[in-house]
Amino acid sequence: MQLPAHDNPPDSAAQRAADWLRFRRAVGASAAFVLLLAVVYAAQAGFDARLFAVSPGRLQGLWGVLTAPLLHGSLDHIVANGAAVLLLGTLAGWVYPQAALRGLPLMWLGSGIGAWTLGAPGSWHLGASGVTHGLMFLVMALA
Repeated sequence: MQLPAHDNPPDSAAQRAADWLRFRRAVGASAAFVLLLAVVYAAQAGFDARLFAVSPGRLQGLWGVLTAPLLHGSLDHIVANGAAVLLLGTLAGWVYPQAALRGLPLMWLGSGIGAWTLGAPGSWHLGASGVTHGLMFLVMALA
C-alpha cells in the first residue's frame, strides 16, 4: 500500500542537517550535565552532602529539592544515573526537544517534592534518579 505523497516526510539535505544538529545538541547537553554531576561528586568529599539532600518533613530539607539531584551517594550511584541521563537525556532532547525542556523542571522539582512529602522522616534522599525516571516516562509516553 502506498501512502499519499503528503504523508511521506521530506528527506531533504536541510532536514537531515537540522536533525543532526538537534542530535548533537542533545548529546552535548546530556554530556554537560553528566560532567556537572561528576564535578559535584568529586567536590562532595569537601562538604557534608546531607546539608543539601532532601530531608523529608523538615523545613531545612526543602533546600534539597533544588540541590539533591546533583549529589550522589557512591560511585555506582553516579555511574548508573550518569548512564541513564546520557542515554535518556539524549533521546528525549533529540526526538522531543520542546517536551524535554518543559518537562525537566517538573521532573527535577516533582521528584524532590515527592521525596520530601513521602519519604521516611529522618532519612536523606539524594541523586538524579527521579529525573532519570521522569525522562524514561516522558520518552515512553510520547513514543
